[in-house]
Amino acid sequence: MGHSVIYYGEHDGARTARALELGPVDLDWGVVSPDDPESEREEALKDAVAIITNGLSITTEMLSKMPKMKLLQVMSAGFDRLDVPAIREMGIEVCNNSPAIARSVAEHTIGMMMMVYKRMPQGVDGVKAGTWQKPAKSGEFGNVYEISGRTVGIIGLGNIGTWVAKMLQGFGTTTLYTDVREFSTEKERELKVTRVSMDELLERSDIVTVHVPLSSPTTGLLGRREFAQMKSNAIFINTCRGPVHNEPELIDALDSGEILGAGLDVTEVEPTPLDSPLMNMDNVVLTPHLAGSSQERVDRALVFSFENTRRALDGEELENPVQVLD
Repeated sequence: MGHSVIYYGEHDGARTARALELGPVDLDWGVVSPDDPESEREEALKDAVAIITNGLSITTEMLSKMPKMKLLQVMSAGFDRLDVPAIREMGIEVCNNSPAIARSVAEHTIGMMMMVYKRMPQGVDGVKAGTWQKPAKSGEFGNVYEISGRTVGIIGLGNIGTWVAKMLQGFGTTTLYTDVREFSTEKERELKVTRVSMDELLERSDIVTVHVPLSSPTTGLLGRREFAQMKSNAIFINTCRGPVHNEPELIDALDSGEILGAGLDVTEVEPTPLDSPLMNMDNVVLTPHLAGSSQERVDRALVFSFENTRRALDGEELENPVQVLD
């Protein structure tokens, strides 16, 4: 007989090891790996009421063999690999971990702004190469800037966008936002943000940062038209999902000087291909989809996931169901 709660991840994975440390001892739970033999895996999953997945794909075919399932709990904020409507038609709720991941991604977002504006990677390279300030202060993009006092546009004021707005208050920025959802005047006042249209945000912002889930409406949300609307000295930050920007059109905008630079934690194809033009662009900073990987975030996500699975077992209302905007 299988466990009521399953952590679905590699047996030798670092996050699995952390789950074994933090998982409640009074909860009937166990680990199942996609590398387990199929027959063993199906036997272990058949009695599951809830599954916590660490970024690994759970198919509707797998779920159809789990008649007791009530909750598919995702460790990440993103859920684009899942057919959420189909899963919900099976009577299974899908919840993500956006609140747990938000602070970590927001910190990384601010870090990307600073790396692009202050040309930190080039400065580090100069120190290591013995050329000192030359790589940072040379070339067409060799200017160093401050975030303080700038106008920042946040596309998507969800959990992550909210944390970005909070952190920007320390820089004294003028912070704009656009979102498909409505927010209260109280929240806008607390965050010191002003709602504007997408067009106005792009036209006014020195820094444009995007924080939306990947879905049909957001795929290619930022492309040639949007980059053309931005200031020529503006920078673009993406720490959500690569397909939210049209990569060839972003590369064209960066290469032509239509925008000043970009900080990307995500790209359309990951790992970023070594022959991608982004790799050799002096006005681009790339990191390896690292924004949500802090240890604190992993711990928060695990604690939240186990708490939500307990709610599923007890028949209580689940927290943070994903919002599908299609």
